[in-house]
Amino acid sequence: MKNSLKIFIMLLLATPILMGVTGCSSGGVNGEGTGSYDTGTPIVRGNVYNDTGWEYISKGQYDSAIKFFNDVLADTPTDSERAEANNGIGWAKTFNGRLKDGMKYFQLAADLSDDAKVGLAAGYIQQATLTDMEDAINVLYVQLGKGKPRFTYTPTRATGVTNAEVHAMLAYAYAATGDTENSQTQLDFAKELEPEYSGKSIAQLFSAIEFLNN
Repeated sequence: MKNSLKIFIMLLLATPILMGVTGCSSGGVNGEGTGSYDTGTPIVRGNVYNDTGWEYISKGQYDSAIKFFNDVLADTPTDSERAEANNGIGWAKTFNGRLKDGMKYFQLAADLSDDAKVGLAAGYIQQATLTDMEDAINVLYVQLGKGKPRFTYTPTRATGVTNAEVHAMLAYAYAATGDTENSQTQLDFAKELEPEYSGKSIAQLFSAIEFLNN
């Protein structure tokens, strides 16, 4: 089977798997629950509102979360606060099934946020062109991993993405570009990090990678 056809088939299978990797918080209808938020309290420090935004994400109340992140962006934040707010918007959109919409926010935050790098790479992989796969490799291996194959991703926020899943994503991107050697290296490390993977969603991603590598 030609590699391009393999990639097409595995894209159909891996897209929902990748969305599972990026997680999904429970919440109200259309990503918004029944909670309310205060619109009149002035911001003392952006980090407080960023924390509150993530509290709403944990409840599945994504619109409320985005409101708090936007409040941070509107109040002359520091560089780190701005990056954290953009990262939060990216993940709120991702958890609400709109990873593509979240990519521009991940791009704005990626220089200062490892969580944003992971979200951005997931977006590139989902888009699935050869250039996108190469961009995903650059984000994960070069920017996040600093060129080290056995790097460690430690999430700052509750992204729902593990270190093993990040290496599996990188293995998938390598496989899609035809680089089976680096793909296998990353796949072996991901399995080492997640030895009890049977029955988990990551097992499907492992199978997809093995299919592409053969």
